[in-house]
Amino acid sequence: MRKQKIIILINLIFVFAACGDSENSSAPQPTIKENWYTTTKVTKNIYSIAEPKSSQRNVSYLIIGDEKAIMFDTGSGENSGQDGTKMIYKLKELTSLPITLLLSHFHFDHNQNIGEFKKVAFPDVAFLKQKVINGTYNFTAEDLFIGNYPKNVTVNEWLPIKTDIDLGNKKIQIINIPGHTSESVAIIDTTDKIAFLGDYLYNGELFLFDVDDINKYKESVDYLLSILDINYRLFGAHGTPEVSFNKLKDLQEFLKCIQESICTGVKEKYSGYNTLLYKNNDLSIRIFI
Repeated sequence: MRKQKIIILINLIFVFAACGDSENSSAPQPTIKENWYTTTKVTKNIYSIAEPKSSQRNVSYLIIGDEKAIMFDTGSGENSGQDGTKMIYKLKELTSLPITLLLSHFHFDHNQNIGEFKKVAFPDVAFLKQKVINGTYNFTAEDLFIGNYPKNVTVNEWLPIKTDIDLGNKKIQIINIPGHTSESVAIIDTTDKIAFLGDYLYNGELFLFDVDDINKYKESVDYLLSILDINYRLFGAHGTPEVSFNKLKDLQEFLKCIQESICTGVKEKYSGYNTLLYKNNDLSIRIFI
């Protein structure tokens, strides 16, 4: 039943993003516009690569150091492609450095161009390592939520958690932030003070797949706020990319309010399924029950 709920959810994922795109956290940055991708220069060596025409309105990120680059997610794969590829051709316009792919999590809309990357890294967490056999991770239906691609991937590198990773005059850290999924990770760019949060937080309604996920979400937001400060810029993986830092603080209080049963949810049918919808100012959390 949980898997079925998630499948329905992902089909409708951008009902919430369309409603939450009004928030802009900073002045506009220079953009490079093309047929499918809209590439925005976040800093001199970081690009957001948005897919405004995709059903999911994905946003992926290319983080470039002096020696190597990290690609955070690969998008929906809904475009027709160019030069025999759907994403790598665009990245080669931005850097000639070797690129390592890291997924924010395993949902179908974040990994559809995975086969174009020669080097794929996973976060070095025990439960993922236990599932890798002879260097190969086999994606499950629950991992993907929709479809059966990719079936598997070779894990070329395990990136340490909560440890500085030097890309060449640019240091990042990978942190595990369970809540949306157990394998969800964020990239913390400690050089430029930017946090890339995947589907953990974005401008739109948040979806949880089990009541127990509230506790996981709260633990993750507590940790994020213990290592970040107001000087950090936050970016999500869908819709309008940049998220106000205050929204992270509001999320912490909102989750605490739900945990303590001070905030109450309204029972609603969502695509035929029972849900609890919690609202507080500009935050909205829907839990499948």
